[in-house]
Amino acid sequence: MALKWTALGALPSIDMKPDYFAGEYLAVAGAHDDRYRDAIANGPNLHTFLSKFEGSHGQRLRPSLLIRSDAYPERPNSEAISSFMDIVIACVVLDVRVRTVTWRRNVGPFYADSFEIYPWMITPDGKRLVAQNAALWAVHELDKFRGTASAAVPVQEVGREATHPRFFKQLHAIWKSHFIDGQDGWTSRAILRSLKMATSALRLSSPTGSTESFYDYGRILSLWVSAFEVLVHPGSTGKATRQRVLDLLKTISWQSKMMQEATHQADFGGGNVGNVRLANALYVKMHDLRNDFLHGNPVETEKFRLDNGTWILSYPAAIFRMALSTMLPDPDEVTREQALAGEKTREEYWQHLQAARYRDDCEECLLAAVKRQPADDK
Repeated sequence: MALKWTALGALPSIDMKPDYFAGEYLAVAGAHDDRYRDAIANGPNLHTFLSKFEGSHGQRLRPSLLIRSDAYPERPNSEAISSFMDIVIACVVLDVRVRTVTWRRNVGPFYADSFEIYPWMITPDGKRLVAQNAALWAVHELDKFRGTASAAVPVQEVGREATHPRFFKQLHAIWKSHFIDGQDGWTSRAILRSLKMATSALRLSSPTGSTESFYDYGRILSLWVSAFEVLVHPGSTGKATRQRVLDLLKTISWQSKMMQEATHQADFGGGNVGNVRLANALYVKMHDLRNDFLHGNPVETEKFRLDNGTWILSYPAAIFRMALSTMLPDPDEVTREQALAGEKTREEYWQHLQAARYRDDCEECLLAAVKRQPADDK
């Protein structure tokens, strides 16, 4: 029996092209998705509501939708919705951040702000509009409504990427276990909490992006370090430490020799300077900068620059993507040995390589931290 889908909110700043950011209970769908059309059919005046959205310069928009199915036992609470959106944001924005560094140009939604759910939504009976958040509770009429996308971020397309479906499947399994099945394991909770911190770190550094300061960069860096610490926290048996994060980063299976070699200096304090892998060295610098900012110690802008002139904030997304993927079970992984032995087909192996392409992207991104950069980057 087909599921019935109902709209929960509009996302006017993204044009969602793929149909795989969906589970049995919640989905983010674009206008070409059958579930989107089902939600339109099931929502009185929803089509009219969506037709009233425009860009800041009058261009017509077709907002994507956050939708739920009738398989959900009841209307999902705000925590479940927020966590689901964190998963979608991680799948899209982390990879965009990584590729923007390697391709030297923006390649999609760069900020989590692009996925903001519009505060106004039509009621289930289609008779009026309601806005409800921490700052606003209001009711209005549909015929007077004019919807707009965010003025701070551009409306951007979310394209089809081979690396996204498996990542979403892995994260969604944790979300479902926690919010649907009621299994409150510590590791699952830590991952979902860590994603929340990462989403905050991926937002604009200021509400409009036009009044940011050096201190906003420190706040963002602090959120990134917190995301790593939440990820490795052992629960009631201990606490998150810099060493726990470094131990996790040591378990990452880097492919290139430059990423594997422990040839990068890291200052551990008290005159203790050691050689570690590149990702570990970058994290030590991030951690020290975070401590200086949060403790009010003197910090200069140049502290955010690495020796080759690149910004330290260019690299947390790649390290976090790899750390998170290292922690997630991957039941769909296909090894070269399995393909050679005939246990898996060449096509299955090829699909696995495409889904794991993010590893190459992350390594290329992190190597930009030590490679010589063009003069215009310095």
